[in-house]
Amino acid sequence: MNRRVVQRFRRKSLTEKESIMKLLIAATLFSSMTMASESNCSMQFNDDLIVNQNQVELKRGDESLWRINNQGALWIKGQAVDTDRATSANLQQYQAGLRDTAKDTVVLVADALELANTAITRVMEQFGVDSGDQRSKVNAALDKMRSNIDQVVYSHGDEIQIHGSKMDSIDNGFDKELSVAMEESMAEVTGNVLMMVGKAMAGGEGTFEQRMQEFETKMDKFSQDLDAEMQAKGDALDARGQQICSKLQTLDSLEQQIQAQVPQMAAYDLIQVDNDEATSVSLLF
Repeated sequence: MNRRVVQRFRRKSLTEKESIMKLLIAATLFSSMTMASESNCSMQFNDDLIVNQNQVELKRGDESLWRINNQGALWIKGQAVDTDRATSANLQQYQAGLRDTAKDTVVLVADALELANTAITRVMEQFGVDSGDQRSKVNAALDKMRSNIDQVVYSHGDEIQIHGSKMDSIDNGFDKELSVAMEESMAEVTGNVLMMVGKAMAGGEGTFEQRMQEFETKMDKFSQDLDAEMQAKGDALDARGQQICSKLQTLDSLEQQIQAQVPQMAAYDLIQVDNDEATSVSLLF
């Protein structure tokens, strides 16, 4: 009987391992900045957006493509562009909207990375992964992702720089590094779980089967509680992502108006909104 119970738990531990791995992957999905939605809102460009409290500027290398200040004045490639009052009002609203969206996204990215780190830390603590080497590998993978993101989205003081020219580097090496670290950590988790089973079975009240059931219940509760917590926090992040999407939809309409008023701006179409169902919200940052 005892042998059958142990074998049953070992099979269950593999399922638990897969569940934990899926949870970790789900938690880190946010760090790729992609969220599921019924519409697709994206800012796609190969140039660099520089945002501060006084102006918003799009640059390609050292060249300024366009610049809009708080009063709605416009410069294209360093040359001032005369605009009427309606166009200036649209430009003023456009640069303010880009600034707010950039700020909101920087905070969202930071919170998403923190959520991923929290999920990983909780699992490691629960299952006794105290190996400095394993923890350092996971930390190194997360640090790599943060470093990659910092190369694309840089915030200092009141200035935010979004380097579209470096967008391809955001996932450079991260997926593989984190995958290897997680596989090694999960191997240690499985070993530690079996050790925890042995300790639980060696002492305590009740029969062997009762102690085994108590231990399984404890593990199930941890998994369910963590899953519920991460789901709630993930849903909150998703809601914030949808708010950003709504702002982008408004900005897209405004951008089209500006392009009609200033045809030269059509060459720098930053925002595309696709209302096809079952696509994704790419927050680019």
